[in-house]
Amino acid sequence: MMKPFDALYADLEKSLKLAGGSQPGPDVYLRGIGTIREKIAKLRAQGARVIQNVGAKEREFFRDVWPPFHAKWLLYIRLYEMELGRRSMPADAWPTVIAMEEKRVEGFFRRNRAFWLYYRSGGPAIVEQFSRAYSQGRIFHPLAMIMDPEWVTLASWRAAWCLAMQSYGEWLREERAVMSVGAVSAADLGYSWAASDANLAEWLFALQAVGAVHYMGQPADIGRLQKWARVALGREVANIYDRGRVLRKRKKDQLAFITRTTVALQRKWNQAKGDIE
Repeated sequence: MMKPFDALYADLEKSLKLAGGSQPGPDVYLRGIGTIREKIAKLRAQGARVIQNVGAKEREFFRDVWPPFHAKWLLYIRLYEMELGRRSMPADAWPTVIAMEEKRVEGFFRRNRAFWLYYRSGGPAIVEQFSRAYSQGRIFHPLAMIMDPEWVTLASWRAAWCLAMQSYGEWLREERAVMSVGAVSAADLGYSWAASDANLAEWLFALQAVGAVHYMGQPADIGRLQKWARVALGREVANIYDRGRVLRKRKKDQLAFITRTTVALQRKWNQAKGDIE
């Protein structure tokens, strides 16, 4: 992403994570929509200077900067609708809804396959579509008549939807995975996390720090680790970001749980070494 927009986008993601908590629901996504709109307003103010002259910078902005911000907005609107609907339906109806939505995502990418492939690959075939002049020349496209001609292109809007639907598909897969694991939970098998929530939070932050758990081939952030813990351990930490701030401000050992496990493991290995010798 172009500078300084990469910093603005990183700030957006950080704000959404801090506001997310450990129990996403409609209110969380509604607040997120407000946060995203604020960042998009800043994006427009900063972007005006970049796109005032048509050319390569204009196309780069509408291809690489505009879509990710607006994709977050589209995604959060959809997740707000989903979480709101979940509260008003029977629990046993949720798997059917997830399956229907996954088919919807599949159909979307089937219809937009060529554009998505070119966009993801960075191929030059569709570069011109990200210019405002190209969009203004599409006189038979309904959106071309009503969208802001100075702030959006048809291709950037389409790319934003593709990015949003990609993230939405990931969210749906996570929901399906949680339901699958829920059929036989860790508790059903007799397993439980015996340590405190503070210890679990400290351990999850440690796993994040070393990149021990991956999601889709990349080190999982703390939000993903929360979901992983729910699947793997049947346990998660309420308001984990707030808990993390509390842990960092501890006056005594900030890594009490990690230190205790390290000392215990070293003692056990020393004992085993002595037994062998």
